[in-house]
Amino acid sequence: MKKSIFTKTVVILATIINLIFFYFLYKYKILPHKYRLAIAVTIGIILCIFLYIGFVRKKNSNVLKAIIIIFLLILSIGEITFLSYANKSIKTVSDINNKAIQDTNEMSFVVMKDSEIKNLADIGDKEIATAGEMDQDNIRKAFSKYKEYHKKDLVEKNFASYQDSATALIEGESEVMLLNESFRPILDEAIEGFSEKTRVLESVLVKGEEKKKEDKKEVAEDDSFNVFLSGIDTSGSLSNVSRSDVNMVLSVNPTKKKILITTIPRDTYLSIGGEGDKYDKLTHAGLYGVDTSIKSVEALLDIKIDYYGKVNFTTLVELINALGGITVDNPTAFQSSGGVYYFPQGKIEMDGDMALAFSRERYKLEEGDFDRGKNHTRVLTGIIRKMLSTEMLLNFNEIADIALESVNTDVPYEKMIELVNKQLADGGEWQIESEALKGKGTMDLDSYLMPNASLYMMVPSKDSIENIHNNIEENNK
Repeated sequence: MKKSIFTKTVVILATIINLIFFYFLYKYKILPHKYRLAIAVTIGIILCIFLYIGFVRKKNSNVLKAIIIIFLLILSIGEITFLSYANKSIKTVSDINNKAIQDTNEMSFVVMKDSEIKNLADIGDKEIATAGEMDQDNIRKAFSKYKEYHKKDLVEKNFASYQDSATALIEGESEVMLLNESFRPILDEAIEGFSEKTRVLESVLVKGEEKKKEDKKEVAEDDSFNVFLSGIDTSGSLSNVSRSDVNMVLSVNPTKKKILITTIPRDTYLSIGGEGDKYDKLTHAGLYGVDTSIKSVEALLDIKIDYYGKVNFTTLVELINALGGITVDNPTAFQSSGGVYYFPQGKIEMDGDMALAFSRERYKLEEGDFDRGKNHTRVLTGIIRKMLSTEMLLNFNEIADIALESVNTDVPYEKMIELVNKQLADGGEWQIESEALKGKGTMDLDSYLMPNASLYMMVPSKDSIENIHNNIEENNK
C-alpha cells in the first residue's frame, strides 16, 4: 500500500513539474514550435500511460513501479535543471535590455609638465581654462566636486572648445585647464605632443543623468531589421564616454537568412545628429552617446535603424574567448605593429587577444583605416558564424554573463529567441556579405568639436551613399 501511494505521489509531482515545464517553454518560445509540440506530445503520452498504470490499473509489479519512479525522477530533475539554466539566460538578457544608460566622464585638472603647481591646493585664485561653451554640464559638475572636497570656488576662464583651452595652456595664457578625458585623443591629433607636454594634477569622475532605454516598436516576426553596432575605443566600463571607432550597420533578413554588414569609416564627414550645421567626423558623434551616432548614420544613409549594440575592446576579447575562438579569413599577410602577432594569408584560428590585435591594426595595411574597417567586418563575420552554431547554445550562460557586463543593447529577448529558433528549425548556413562606404580624404574641412584643427576627414561619395542605401533595401526585401 505504501509503495502504491509513493508511486502515485511521484506521478502527480512529475505531472505538475511537466506542466510548469511546458508552460515555460511556450511562454518564452524556447525551441522552435515543432520541437516544443513534439516534446509535449511525447512526454504527454508517457505521462498518460504512467497515470493509467498508477491510478487505474490495479495490479502492477514492483519492477514496473520502480521503472516508473526512476524514469519520472530523471525526467523531472532534467526539466528542473533546464528551467534553471533557461531562466538564468532569460533574466540576463532582460537585465541587459533594462540596464539604464548613465554616461561617465573623467574630468582632469591639467598643467604643463614643468609647472610649479603640484596639486589642486596650489591652484589658489588661478583661472581655469575650460570649454564651457561645448561641455558646460560636465564642467559644472567637476567644479562642484572640487568645491565639495576643497571648500573653495574655482575661477573659470571660458573658451569655445577644448582645443582653444588647450592652446591657452600650451601658450601660457592659462596655467591650468579642465579637460574631459574623452577629448584627449582629439587634442593629441590637433596639438602635437599635447599629452607629452602636460600632466594631470587630479581627476574626478562625473556622471550624467540616468536614462532608461526607449521603448521601441518591436520588429514583427520574420521581418528584416537593421542593427547599429558601435565599438568604442576604450577598455573597461561601457559607461565611459568615448569616440566611436567602429561603426557598422547589420542588416538582417531572417526569411532569406541573409546578413549584410555595412562599414562606415570613423572619419566619415557628416552632420552630427543628422540635423543642423554641426558637421564633423562620425567617430566624434560617439562623444554625445550612441543615440547621436545612430541619428547621424540614419540621416546619412536614409535608412531606419531598429536596434543597437555597443561594445568595447574588453567585450571583444572576452566574447571571443567565451566562444572558444573564431575563424577569420585573412586575404593579405601582415605583421602587427610591435611584432606581437603575425597574420598569414588564409583562414586563421584566433583567440580574443589575437582578434583584437587584428582588428586594431591599420599602420601595416596598404589602405590604412579603410582596410582596418574590412578586418572589423571579417572578425564580426567570424563571431556571427560561431554564434549561429549549435556549439554556442551549450555555452550561452557564460556568453550572457559577459554580455551583461560588457554589452549595451536594446535588441529584445523575443527577437533573439526568434533568430535562435529559426536557426535550430531550419539549420543551414547564413549568407553574409559586406560593403563599405567610400569617399575622398581631405584636411580642409571644419570640425565642430575642434574648429581650429586640421583633421583628416573622409567625404563620402554620393554614389557610394546611394549604392549602400539600395543594397540595404535590397537585402531587407
